Amino acid sequence: MNKKLSDLEQAYSPSTAARGYEQTIKRYASESAQALRDYPSRQVAYGTDPEEYALLFEPVQDKANALLVFIHGGYWQELSAFESCFMAGAFMQNGWSYAAVNYTLAPHASVAHMVKQCAAAIYQLHLLQPERTLVIAGSSAGAHLCAMMMSFDWCSVGAATCPVTSGILVSGVYDLRPLVDTYINAPLFLNESSASAISPLLNEAVTPFPVTVCYGEYETQAFKDQSVRYAEFLRQHEIPADCYEVVGVDHFDILFEFNKPESKLHKDTLIRCN
Repeated sequence: MNKKLSDLEQAYSPSTAARGYEQTIKRYASESAQALRDYPSRQVAYGTDPEEYALLFEPVQDKANALLVFIHGGYWQELSAFESCFMAGAFMQNGWSYAAVNYTLAPHASVAHMVKQCAAAIYQLHLLQPERTLVIAGSSAGAHLCAMMMSFDWCSVGAATCPVTSGILVSGVYDLRPLVDTYINAPLFLNESSASAISPLLNEAVTPFPVTVCYGEYETQAFKDQSVRYAEFLRQHEIPADCYEVVGVDHFDILFEFNKPESKLHKDTLIRCN
């Protein structure tokens, strides 16, 4: 951006603390394209809108016992499922299925509508193999959308209950009110009331599930604080929530930790999927 950012905007601009984030985003795209070449995948529609689909990767030899559903970030206004496939190989090699959810971006959809889209996607993927463990993971805005699954009315998408077993929430925003007076809100059109209504920190978790909440060492303090506060909120409501900082990574390249067998994030995901 050309104009000077306010202190609040800097606090909620993860690129101000990241190192070479543009290259990291390009890496998302290139490694996702490689995964789509290397592994069989298919599009699973969860609605009638062209943006309502997930890219599903499944092991060829056997039915997977677990499915990891990933919801991408981009402040609800950037990226897509096609930049979110780079983790597929790491999970398929462990015998799991992997799905990257696509959803309509702002300004063409409200954040509340994106929440419903993600729930519909998760439920549709669940119906394909109802007996398997279903873990959701999300980064940044995607972590927010994952967290909102705890306070979502699942009956509105035809589900009797929440099909999610557990979640991995990476570098998320869980109280959206600080974004209202920033440039981030320009395509979102949030006000205090609508931001509160879709803030996991301000809503009852009516369908709770255990989560891992984590963030990078090179994040702004605002992002770190949001994660810590949300984990504390969940624990206060007796919902299991691990919370930790991942050393040596920023808001963007933290996702590559999923692909490293030696990383805590990879190991924690293994535990949740087994």
